[in-house]
Amino acid sequence: MLRYRRGPESDPFYRLYKSPGWLTDYDPPRDFPFWLNLELSNRCQLDCFFCSRQKSLRPLGDMDPHLLSLIVQEAALYPECGLRLTGWGEPLLYPRLAEAVRLIKGAGLPLKIYTNGLALTPELMDVFLECGLDDLQFSLQGLTPEQYEFNRRRSSYARLRANLEMAARRRGRAGRPFLSVLTSVLADEARAADPEAFAADMLSMVDKVAVDLTNLNFVAELERVKPYLDRQSGGLSRGRCVDVFLALEIKYDGLIQFCGQDADSRPEHSLGRVGEISLHQAWHSPKMNRQRDLVGRALGHESSGVCRHCYHNTSKYDLFKESK
Repeated sequence: MLRYRRGPESDPFYRLYKSPGWLTDYDPPRDFPFWLNLELSNRCQLDCFFCSRQKSLRPLGDMDPHLLSLIVQEAALYPECGLRLTGWGEPLLYPRLAEAVRLIKGAGLPLKIYTNGLALTPELMDVFLECGLDDLQFSLQGLTPEQYEFNRRRSSYARLRANLEMAARRRGRAGRPFLSVLTSVLADEARAADPEAFAADMLSMVDKVAVDLTNLNFVAELERVKPYLDRQSGGLSRGRCVDVFLALEIKYDGLIQFCGQDADSRPEHSLGRVGEISLHQAWHSPKMNRQRDLVGRALGHESSGVCRHCYHNTSKYDLFKESK
């Protein structure tokens, strides 16, 4: 479910979402990704119920500014490419975030930040306003404060709500950054609450609200998750993966991957490192093309690492594109 306050045309990435190659005519892939998903840090202050970080063995760290500079320099050669600050950490915990936003926007690149919202401050909002950040997306879980705090352990709905209100107030009539909210739900959470009421409430503060489906498959073996597996939202059949035609993932240490669902940066998902191979070379590498054959053109998910747990397919993206 996807709802806008002022219609989908208000979305700063509307032109991208409507362009050929986004969800249709994406094969063969374009010369450079639609998105580069950058993990500036894999540190996070939460212990979310659904998140693969809870079983990850990766060392914690932050992206070196030199690595970020190399990424921005190459991305700037392809101005239709957008950057998303996301990954297995909270981007607002990156100690040089203001500097990073200034660098990316100074290069003329579209920029979206995914955040749990808890570390947002008025000072950071002022940086986002000053630099022309395109989209600030708040990630939630559930439709009520109780559902949110069950899923987002060590969090506070009251604090999140206060920061949402602060962001809307600080932005005022500026129009940018575009403010959006994404939440996901288990099947019983959707039945116990009203998604439309949730969207209406959030749209009093933000510009866009999406309600997605929670996937516990990546953490299904964990004891605290097992009792809840039958509460997942079902009914999604596996389809051809479109992500391998849309984006590259870049970890804080410069590792380039074809899938963002790998919390441990396993070698089988990796294409090389920034500084050793260009992003363009990684995008067109034999390994990337084999993965497109395996899960983008066929349904070989069972033989491909984290893909066997995934339901990312065109049906899922169609859910996002439903709007009114």
